[in-house]
Amino acid sequence: MSNIAPKRGEIWWVNLPNQPGDPHQPRTAIVVSPNRRNQLAFDVIVVPTFSNIRPHSTHVTIPAGNGGLPHESIAKCEQITTLDKRFLSGGPLGQPIGPTIMNAIIKAIRCAVDDPPI
Repeated sequence: MSNIAPKRGEIWWVNLPNQPGDPHQPRTAIVVSPNRRNQLAFDVIVVPTFSNIRPHSTHVTIPAGNGGLPHESIAKCEQITTLDKRFLSGGPLGQPIGPTIMNAIIKAIRCAVDDPPI
């Protein structure tokens, strides 16, 4: 599966590693790494999504339907991670999310690492 090239903004089912002993259940995540990197690398950079909405400066709301999500969700940008492409278990769910939401996600990632936006 490492020869696939997900596109930035696509939402995929992924198997996120958790704490030891936690089940590794699939969840959705947004690909945030650039397309060229996604073509060349064996891994991708993703931000997981959750349906339990809790407002926070590092959370970005994704309305239902965007990226193929069936219900409103949040991107938890403080949980940005790099995954081997073999952890992608299905996708993309739909078209990539739009630039407005993607820009909000990048801004929230910068907030999570205490890097002020440019």
